[in-house]
Amino acid sequence: MRSSPSSPSQLVFGLAILGPSLFGLACSTPVTEQGLHESEAAAVGTINGLSSINGLSSINGLSSINGLSSINGLSSINGLSSINGLSSINGLSSINGLMTTDAGRNTVSYLVRCALPAGHSITKVVAGTSYTFAGQLGMGPEWENGACGTDCQQYVSACMLAHINTSGRHIALWLDSDNPAVGWGRSTDYPFQEGSFFGNIFASPPGAFYCNGKDFDQGLVPGRLGVGTSVGAIYTNPYASGTTYCKDYCAAAPAPYVGDGYTSCNGMHVVTVWRNFDPTVDYKVCDRADKRCMNVVGASQNNAAISESTFDPSNPSMRWRITQVSPGQYSFINVNSGKALDMRNASNKTTLMQVAYKASSTQMWSFTPTGDGYYKFSSANNLNASVAVPKRQSEGAIVEQWTWDGGANMQWIVAPVN
Repeated sequence: MRSSPSSPSQLVFGLAILGPSLFGLACSTPVTEQGLHESEAAAVGTINGLSSINGLSSINGLSSINGLSSINGLSSINGLSSINGLSSINGLSSINGLMTTDAGRNTVSYLVRCALPAGHSITKVVAGTSYTFAGQLGMGPEWENGACGTDCQQYVSACMLAHINTSGRHIALWLDSDNPAVGWGRSTDYPFQEGSFFGNIFASPPGAFYCNGKDFDQGLVPGRLGVGTSVGAIYTNPYASGTTYCKDYCAAAPAPYVGDGYTSCNGMHVVTVWRNFDPTVDYKVCDRADKRCMNVVGASQNNAAISESTFDPSNPSMRWRITQVSPGQYSFINVNSGKALDMRNASNKTTLMQVAYKASSTQMWSFTPTGDGYYKFSSANNLNASVAVPKRQSEGAIVEQWTWDGGANMQWIVAPVN
């Protein structure tokens, strides 16, 4: 079951951690919910993963020294306990802690959504105002009325960590987990395995970890793994001293779901995240050889050739919107002109152009990873070729199509504009 940012059934779900503190307030935008279709559907079972959207403004009030259930953690300071059910006054207090601030209530909304299933909710009254928090994922349903034990704590922790976004953006994600409320499976709309998240934020001190999926440096989106994860992120990679891929350290999902995700890392339950390019994000497209980026000649809004120039973030003709049209095929639309990248024919030395979008094969683009986050960047009408620039690069060089030979001048990084 998939969800796009414009879908009326999307789930707005996630965390953004910014600033020097462990859990600093990034913004005060309230979390909204546009429907429960996905979490009510069979797609959340053991056959398919669950599509979600990340971007909660903050996770507020978790002590950097003590965990949720410790005597000095949220159980005493912020009115939240793993020992008692969320619905009880001793589990989630209405008079102190998280429930007393907007940021804290946003955090509570995500804890509830991770823990409780769709159709379940808790209501708290704070200073005469009633707040209701709806369940979504059901990864720790026992916490509604009873204790959240070790498995529950690990599942809820992995769920919360999986939705951290250090940029504060809402990014579409696909989740896999050994928790039957989420289950295994893949979606062609989320082809890139970003990484896996695990830990226990209830423990003292809290544990928050990630490891890289096979595609962590592909399909980059703001605030996620592969893009500035060292800035503002609360999780760390425990395997950084060696190979940092999850597959080298974590237990894979059982057959026939091998490759979908992992059942455990460091002996803890895991949530694995898949992603895609985000159609609402501006991207730059830059070659590996000289780091110059695709630009429209003369910043034209008419049909025009594509050149490469030193990237200028203030120049909208160097910004592109990427949308998946079908599995493995994408359109590139120039932000300045609204026109599409087009390779008019399959011949070598054909000039890359921008023309009006027609959804033709000459305007469909595919990516083949070459390693280190770069791609062979090919038109659907000639998958044996790649977009390229002359090997002796110069500012303003025209971008063409050449038969693939693996050269750095034929490898491209597609990255969000900062």
